[in-house]
Amino acid sequence: MRSAVAGIPEREEWRQVSGSTLTHHGPCCDRARAWLTAMGRSYDFSSTDGLAMAGPRWITQRWAWGPTRWPIAWCEAVRAEVIDCGVFGAFALELFRAKGIDAYPGQLLRTCAEERISHWRRKWEAMPTAFNWIGSRVVYHEVNVVRRAPNEAHVYDPTEGFWLEPAAQSGHHGHLAIRAEIPEVLRWGPHVLVNGKWTQTAPRV
Repeated sequence: MRSAVAGIPEREEWRQVSGSTLTHHGPCCDRARAWLTAMGRSYDFSSTDGLAMAGPRWITQRWAWGPTRWPIAWCEAVRAEVIDCGVFGAFALELFRAKGIDAYPGQLLRTCAEERISHWRRKWEAMPTAFNWIGSRVVYHEVNVVRRAPNEAHVYDPTEGFWLEPAAQSGHHGHLAIRAEIPEVLRWGPHVLVNGKWTQTAPRV
């Protein structure tokens, strides 16, 4: 089975790209991470009855989605008003792990309407150091891969604030392939996730 990535040569860098990481200046970034964790605990206490596996939906309300100038440090990211999916992914990963949850970076390839792609391309071109996540008909998106049970994965979209279903989707935002940075093989529904390998989840476009 060919990877869904194989049909998108103009984005060869997507093949091996890793989950986004934020740089660390020192004490200022220590304080930023501590603030993020404290906010997460407050949200869990007030909104989720302390459910360990609750996703950090509050970050989708606290920050707007848009282009980010990379590299970016923790202290800069928490002060920003607009962040991209890479920063959302790094924030959610930190919050999951602060609760003792096995969570790992993941990446998706998604279908997208051409008019949306044209709009986003114009917006992102205004910030040259932003990550080039936009293809011709497919876009790159960062997620979190969470281990809930032995060999079982669940996938959280920190930008949208919900858990993704593994069943094949079609139309706008349907996922075509997933890549996970995981220490062992996990299953996401019918899909077998292997560290660093793109797994096709739907027919290629």
